[in-house]
Amino acid sequence: MAKVEIDGSELVVVIEGIRKLGTLRSELRIPLANVRGAAADPEVSIGWPGLRGLRSWPGLKIAGTNAFGHYLGGVFSQDGDRVFWDVRDPAKAVVIELDGDDFSRLIIEVDDPEATVGAIVNAI
Repeated sequence: MAKVEIDGSELVVVIEGIRKLGTLRSELRIPLANVRGAAADPEVSIGWPGLRGLRSWPGLKIAGTNAFGHYLGGVFSQDGDRVFWDVRDPAKAVVIELDGDDFSRLIIEVDDPEATVGAIVNAI
């Protein structure tokens, strides 16, 4: 699970617990100027899509953990973009869209998706 904080002009994503090992990171710091938006997305797929669901494919792992259907953590390549994942429970997933950063999206699991999205939208 991740904890999202606003620290001055930065969005800070802190990876908690054992997931630091799965994502190979403990913290991400993103300038708020690079954040385009955020949305709760309980439909995000962490599973193996099969042949009919390739649009929901989470991408190819670059570094991290890909226990499809159970947990995705780390850096993935999806449609040519670098995407950071930390999701076990898609019902709590938030997608943060970025521009001009190392990642094009952060897809993270948080305790309260609606409150997290509200805090990010208010900050940008």
